[in-house]
Amino acid sequence: MFQYTIRRLLLAVPMLLGAMSIVFFAMRVLPGDPCIAMMGDQATREALNDCVSHLGLNRPLVVHYGGYLWKSIRLDFGHPFRHHYPVTNYILRLFPYTFVLVLASMVIALAVGLPSGILSALHRRNPLIDYSARLLALLGLSMPVFWCGILLLIAFSLYWDLFPLIGGGDLPTVLNMLASGEIFRYPEDFLTAVVDVLHHLVLPAFALGITLAATVSRLSRSAMLEAISQDFVRPARARGLSERLVVYKHALRNMLLPLLTIMGAFIAVAMTGTVLTETVFARPGLGKMLVDAIGARDYPLAQGAITVFTMMIILVHLIVDILYAVFEPRIMYR
Repeated sequence: MFQYTIRRLLLAVPMLLGAMSIVFFAMRVLPGDPCIAMMGDQATREALNDCVSHLGLNRPLVVHYGGYLWKSIRLDFGHPFRHHYPVTNYILRLFPYTFVLVLASMVIALAVGLPSGILSALHRRNPLIDYSARLLALLGLSMPVFWCGILLLIAFSLYWDLFPLIGGGDLPTVLNMLASGEIFRYPEDFLTAVVDVLHHLVLPAFALGITLAATVSRLSRSAMLEAISQDFVRPARARGLSERLVVYKHALRNMLLPLLTIMGAFIAVAMTGTVLTETVFARPGLGKMLVDAIGARDYPLAQGAITVFTMMIILVHLIVDILYAVFEPRIMYR
C-alpha cells in the first residue's frame, strides 16, 4: 500500500507538470495584451513599451516558462500585474470560499442524488417511480449551472428578497475565531458570522449541487443495479431476509466502492463548476479570480488558480484510490 501511494505521488508529478505547461502556453496563445488590458486602447506606444519592460514580458518565452515552473514548485506564483500582493496570498484568502462552496454543494448533491438513484434502482419495475427519478435526473443534466443560478437569483433575490445577490459572507471572521479560540469568548458574534456565511451560501451551493445531483443519481442507480444483481443477493433473499435488510446490509455495503468513485468524480466536477457559480453570484473564490484574471490577461493569477485546481483534483483522486484499499482490503495494487 505504501509503495503504491509513493508510485501514485510520483505519477502525479508529470501530470501536474503537463497541466501547468498547457496552462502556461495557453495563456500566451490567447488574444489580447496584458498592458493594453491594464492601460486601455488609448495608451501611447512609449507607455506600452515601458509597461512591457516593467512586467518583464520582453524576456524570452523559455525564460518565463522556466521561472514559472521553478517558482511553482515552491508554491510561489509571483505577483499579479496590477498589484504587488503575492498570488499565493490571494489563493490562501480566496480558497476557503471555494472549499466551503464545494463542500456544501457535495452535501446537497449526495442528499438529493443518492436517495433518488437508489430509489429508482430498487423500484425499477415501478414505471412511475423509476421514470420520474430518471426524468428528474435528465432535467438536472440538461440545466447549466449558470442558468440555474440566474433563475434562483431572479426568484429568491430579486422577486422574494430572501437571499443576497452577491458576496460570500463573513467567512474570514469565522475562520479567525476558530483559529484563535474566540468562539468560546464571543459565541454570539461567531453565530452571527456563521449565519451570514450560510445566508450567502444557500443559493450558489444549491445551484451547483442540484445540477450535479443528476449525475450522482444516475451513477448511484447504476451502482445499485449492479449490486443487487450480484450472486450473494439471491441466497440472502432465499434465507428469508426482508428486502430492507438485504438492501441495507448487503447491497449498500457493496456499493461503497462505486460510491467512492462517484464522490471523486463529483469533487473534480464541482471544483471546475465553481468558476461559473462564483461568477454568476459574484462570490469571492478561486473560480471568480480565474475569470477576472483571464479577462485582464493577468498571467500569474490565472496560472496560480488553475495550478491549485489541478493539484486539488489530483489529490482527490489519490485519496479515493487509497480509500479503495481501506474499504476493500482484497484489492491488490501492483
